[in-house]
Amino acid sequence: MPKSAKLSGIKSLRCYTIQEAAGVTGGSDRTIRAWIKQGLPALESERPTLVRGNALISFIEGQRQARKSHLSRDEFYCLKCRAARKPAGALVDCETDGARTKLTALCEACDTIMHKPITPISLSEVSDIFDVTMRSAPIRSSKADHETNARNRH
Repeated sequence: MPKSAKLSGIKSLRCYTIQEAAGVTGGSDRTIRAWIKQGLPALESERPTLVRGNALISFIEGQRQARKSHLSRDEFYCLKCRAARKPAGALVDCETDGARTKLTALCEACDTIMHKPITPISLSEVSDIFDVTMRSAPIRSSKADHETNARNRH
């Protein structure tokens, strides 16, 4: 079973039975029935129970929006706390690897390592907020480099 429901196969102008809705979203019958209890509009006066495609799409998108955590510039998302947290002591490490820049900090509440991707352009804004320590990206060697080093050792 997929962790999140698929939207790609749902047709908005079609009505689905519970079994069909489960099949098109990649979920189970129990999941669709639980969604109906949580507020998914359904035509329950009909037999079998029908769910409109546009209602199903709206419900799934609403669930996804509710799960999103909107962070301010001075916050990270802590996976252990499951909440937006500020870095302990406003200390942040920054690692740049080509076009990617990643901030790393410790959670102020539980001391878990938190990561936050940013754009290289916004690095100057971040350095105004946090005490940033720049770290170099680890050097990735290729298979040819390993073979050359192995030959040179013998």
